[in-house]
Amino acid sequence: MKIVFKGQHSKVQQVADAVRTAIIQGIFEEGNSLPSINQISDQSACARDTVFKAYQLLKAEGIIQSEPMRGYYVATRIKRVLVLLDIFSPYKNDLYVALTKHIGAHHRLDLYFHHYNETHFDSILQNSVGKYSKFLVMNLHHDRCMPILNTIDADKLLFLDFGNFEKNDRAYVMQDFDAAFYSCMVQAAHRFTCYKRLCMVFPRESRHPRSCVPYFHRFCDAYGLEAILMEDGWSEADICADTAYLWVSHADLIDFVKVCRKNGLRIGRDVGAITFNDAPMLEVIERGISSISVDFKEMGTLAARFIVEDQHVQATLQTHLILRGSL
Repeated sequence: MKIVFKGQHSKVQQVADAVRTAIIQGIFEEGNSLPSINQISDQSACARDTVFKAYQLLKAEGIIQSEPMRGYYVATRIKRVLVLLDIFSPYKNDLYVALTKHIGAHHRLDLYFHHYNETHFDSILQNSVGKYSKFLVMNLHHDRCMPILNTIDADKLLFLDFGNFEKNDRAYVMQDFDAAFYSCMVQAAHRFTCYKRLCMVFPRESRHPRSCVPYFHRFCDAYGLEAILMEDGWSEADICADTAYLWVSHADLIDFVKVCRKNGLRIGRDVGAITFNDAPMLEVIERGISSISVDFKEMGTLAARFIVEDQHVQATLQTHLILRGSL
């Protein structure tokens, strides 16, 4: 087993990565003996101590073991999976819990968040080469695929959550933020038409796809509602009776509830409220906050099938309208 060293990581780490990759790819099966320390040292022109330390790293991970007279061998073919999400949120937690529930003991998830930082996004993926059997990635942008994702084998990559860019034969589990959003609004039309105005509070810095905005205006035109798109912040003075509010940000929604309590506005009667992405807190705030959402547990379950069953998934999740007392 010859290893060609490059300058990016320590030699110890590169030996460990090379052996781990060989195990993931099935070159060394569970129970197989591994090359001895002397063999790797001689073939790769590195110190015996370097190989020894690399093997100790893999032993600490539980991937390999050693016995007197037998040497080092593969303990288990644990398949490592990179899960790269955008930000933490309660509904992303639902996804992750469902994912972990449906994978077996032979898979290990490494969870990262890119926080929409392109440098961080690229760095995580660059450092993951050769270390993972599958990649579950929430893309950085809604309208285009990041170039680095094209370097990952299509059979190993699953796009999660969103992206209207061309995916070709890529596997994905995604939401429809456009036509499905409009359909949910139509289902709730009898509630919205109790108000004179519909205000969509959509901060410019929000990462929610803006392709839904034309559908918001289309809905208001169809049902005779005055449409207000608020992108540059809002204040207490912007909250008034006979208005329903569509909140993109849950943080803004919480502030809205506080303003309503302060000013004696009853949510669901004086003002209406609905938001995206359902979460447990929405069930208990006031008389419940209505939402438009996919089932993130279903997203996690489908992602698990991609990992465990090597199932090529191309699924657009159904978007649900969840009506509560806020409309």
